[in-house]
Amino acid sequence: MARIECTTYEGFQITAQSRDNERGGWVAHVEIRHDGRLFATCSPDTVQPEWLTEAEANRDGLERGCKLVHHIMNIREDRSWVALREHAERWFFRVESSQEAEQIVRDLNAR
Repeated sequence: MARIECTTYEGFQITAQSRDNERGGWVAHVEIRHDGRLFATCSPDTVQPEWLTEAEANRDGLERGCKLVHHIMNIREDRSWVALREHAERWFFRVESSQEAEQIVRDLNAR
């Protein structure tokens, strides 16, 4: 059974769960949530590193999730919805195009 690893960073809950691919490498599926609402995902189907073990892939997924959140929370020049999606794409994440994710961005901007 696949292990799920979680961490919390800057008020976001980051979860990584890995699976092996057809080449024998491990890749992580990462979800980032804020107050239980889905904010961003990184799917194993996107281009990302492959790892030799499930633990390595999960650790990398959590680190990438933390880096994305750190970038979002600490780069103050532009926190518009469009800019956040652009930053997420650079980190191989897809920011959810939902009303909840947009509300999270509004909440962050209000701080």
